[in-house]
Amino acid sequence: MEQLRTIWPTLADMAADLGCPYPTVASWPKRGIPPRRFASIIAAARRRGADVTFEQLLAMSADATAKPNEDAA
Repeated sequence: MEQLRTIWPTLADMAADLGCPYPTVASWPKRGIPPRRFASIIAAARRRGADVTFEQLLAMSADATAKPNEDAA
């Protein structure tokens, strides 16, 4: 997700560009980005003059879901 912050300074900006509710986008750093959103993220990034690939999004999503759950005990 850090790579996307160079395109969208805030999750609220990203949510606005994607037409998604903020809580949905805010959950992605922990849950990962759903693959069904990849195409819209790529298109929105292009509108901002940035290139993002399906492979990059898949890697970001895998990284998010591979992190240990800090709430689990």
